[in-house]
Amino acid sequence: MNIQEIQETIAPLGHTIIALSTPPDDITAWVNHLNTVSNNIEQRPAILVVPFTNIDEATSFAAQTSVKTSYRIVAVCYHGATGQAPEIAGAMAAALADSQDPALPFNGVNLGGVTAVADEYKLTFERMERALNAGVCMIQTGADGIPEIVRAVSTYRTNPDTGLDDDIMLDINGALTIDYVRKVMRTAASKQRRRKNTAPNRRNLRSIFLAEAIKLDKAEILQNVEATKDQLTVTENTTDRYRVDARIPANWVRGMHVIATTIDVY
Repeated sequence: MNIQEIQETIAPLGHTIIALSTPPDDITAWVNHLNTVSNNIEQRPAILVVPFTNIDEATSFAAQTSVKTSYRIVAVCYHGATGQAPEIAGAMAAALADSQDPALPFNGVNLGGVTAVADEYKLTFERMERALNAGVCMIQTGADGIPEIVRAVSTYRTNPDTGLDDDIMLDINGALTIDYVRKVMRTAASKQRRRKNTAPNRRNLRSIFLAEAIKLDKAEILQNVEATKDQLTVTENTTDRYRVDARIPANWVRGMHVIATTIDVY
């Protein structure tokens, strides 16, 4: 099957992780697919894993306009692991799918089934940091000799609406968390599908959303829910009397990636 046939087949299935065995010739088709299946109509979580074994090729891929404005792509690179691109993609996808907490970062998670590269392909921390800043999810050989994730960043670096630098969805946890929150809220709202569009029912729906948000705060998936609860609103649509518009602030919990330490010597 060609790409279009594959996308048409998997679009209705409610997939979460799509792992490619090699970088695609046309990434635009995949970006459009991700945007379509995850929009406010379909609301299907989708993340694309694209594998690389050369850090320069991965960096060039992440620099493409359609890629650096997408927070649903992981350009995962294990430099020097020639011939292991399918294994890298599969192991990365498995790591993402295995996580029970969408906000918990993937630093140090081992990639099973991937053979460690020779020492000649190991990179300096500075070189890996530059790649991470460019939107490449780097893999390194851990102290135990097993390949591990340095940091699971997405390729998102630029706001597609403003064209300005943006780090709000820097880690792939951003996509995982937003998809998780959306599912929680949809499930809570669907428990009572027969509602009249009245002020009391809108207040009731707001209370349901707030209660779920508070649970997510206690689970350390969202944060500052009490401080932003006034921004959680459920209002009647101004043109469609059959519709309500809910706005749910989602300040998601970030991973602790940097520990800056000062040693005071006396």
